[in-house]
Amino acid sequence: MPSRDGGPAVLHPHQPSPPPPCSFVHIMPHQYPTMVQYAPSVSPFTPSPAAAGGGVKAEVRDVWAGNLDDELSTMASLLPYYPCVCVDTEFPGAVHGSSTPRYLRGPRESYALVKRNVDDLKLLQVGVSLSGPSGRLPVAWQFNLRGFDPAVDPHAPDSVAMLRSQAGMDFATMRDFGARPEDLAAGFYRYGLIPGGGSGEGSLITWVAFSGAYDFAYLTKALTGGRALPETLEGFNALVRGLFGARVLDVKHLARCCGVKGGLEQVAAALGVGRAAGRAHCAGSDSMLTTDVLLAMLDMFFRDTSVLEYAGTIVDLA
Repeated sequence: MPSRDGGPAVLHPHQPSPPPPCSFVHIMPHQYPTMVQYAPSVSPFTPSPAAAGGGVKAEVRDVWAGNLDDELSTMASLLPYYPCVCVDTEFPGAVHGSSTPRYLRGPRESYALVKRNVDDLKLLQVGVSLSGPSGRLPVAWQFNLRGFDPAVDPHAPDSVAMLRSQAGMDFATMRDFGARPEDLAAGFYRYGLIPGGGSGEGSLITWVAFSGAYDFAYLTKALTGGRALPETLEGFNALVRGLFGARVLDVKHLARCCGVKGGLEQVAAALGVGRAAGRAHCAGSDSMLTTDVLLAMLDMFFRDTSVLEYAGTIVDLA
């Protein structure tokens, strides 16, 4: 997850690099009716309700346009057993800042800044990790999205450079082979992650993020067809509740309530939680680490208390 604050919007041209190895057969868009076989890098994931406790090595599965439907179908088949959905998003930094330090901003000023950035920028990746009563599923999905071109789209250069160098993000490959945000959103609706009609009030799914203001804002934008976010914080909160239901948890808020401070890496280190797969600033890996931090906190601090008592509070927006 990149920095949540930034400076002015700039353009940063980049010469595309060749596609990296992937684990699927991709049929290119209709104007190029050829099949391209990429060298496999991971074994196929076989869904199993008992997978969490079997000592299976954790993995992050890359999802592109060519395997979007198959991976969403697999995920949907596991939701009854793993109804806790932890998400992370990656995006090209922030292009609007504030003269008010973050710790002095009120919820409405914080939301106004989130809205300006999310309205003007494009989502790059969505990571999803599932967990339930038997623990965390040993796979996280990393949805790579098309639509962002650093040569023409606004972004924070330092954030884009970090995503390239540290996370290994290849924007040319994402532009050519990534899933469209609208197809990802349609899949979330079609496979039941988001109830039809966007009425999530009765949903039994628990949605989780770490410092989730931008995560839920970008997901909300995608799920509403790329429209601008609501003008007011109250409107945004109502829309989030309508889409995701009342069971929305922010792990950073939980950590603060338990006296553990810092970003995701710092909180994980304080709790003795290591990264199970992937690397930092990759949405799939960060979603899995957030899940593991949540499970550690449940074991340490919430054995006698329902964590859902803390639902509905998103850091910086409450």
